[in-house]
Amino acid sequence: MATVGSIAIIIPTYQEETTLATCLEHLQPQAPPFHVLVVDGGSSDATLSIAQDWRNRLNYPLWVGLAPQRGRAAQMNWGSQQTDAEILLFLHADSHLPPQALSAIQAVMLSPEVVGGRFHVRLDSSDWPYPLISWGINSRSRLTGMFTGDMGIFIRRTAFQQLGGYPIQPLMEDLELAGRMGKLGKKVFLPEMIITSSRRWQQKGPWKTVALMQILRASYRLGIPASQLAQWYQTVR
Repeated sequence: MATVGSIAIIIPTYQEETTLATCLEHLQPQAPPFHVLVVDGGSSDATLSIAQDWRNRLNYPLWVGLAPQRGRAAQMNWGSQQTDAEILLFLHADSHLPPQALSAIQAVMLSPEVVGGRFHVRLDSSDWPYPLISWGINSRSRLTGMFTGDMGIFIRRTAFQQLGGYPIQPLMEDLELAGRMGKLGKKVFLPEMIITSSRRWQQKGPWKTVALMQILRASYRLGIPASQLAQWYQTVR
């Protein structure tokens, strides 16, 4: 499927009929070579039909598959096994890459010590306090060296395989991968902005959501299982 030096954009989906088409359309300006894999977790809405319908509208290859196991980590791991691309980029269906995202990734990956990294993130609402929340997410990531999936995690496929992929857990799988990546090489933080949905903050309340995120991270560091934390987190669609 892939050519040498290509990038595979892996999009895990579940009930994403309201976001997927816009996500795919925003990939049109990206520089080749790249291809996209939509890896679904058994959606009962129009997610899969939307993905299939868009296959003939795009100027890049789009592969659509149904993962054998639901769960973002399991879906992304399975998606990574369906490609031989040199670089894997994991993109949430409610996020939009900056126009020169793939060129920026390819440029930094020319350095052999770089194992992967992430983009800066901006929530899609300009209303207060969302710009402040975006600033806080990026600042925390710079200070801790950690990052979450909505920041667009990219990694060399060989490194991803060496790390065993994402740990199969319902939450914090992105932070686990980010931490392990540093053991293999250098992580880079690209200044380009990935735009991600503010729907969780809007539905649950911005400050309540910020507080919940901090509680979840602190609880995870204290050893509370991710399965229990996932019950507190609750999926928003």
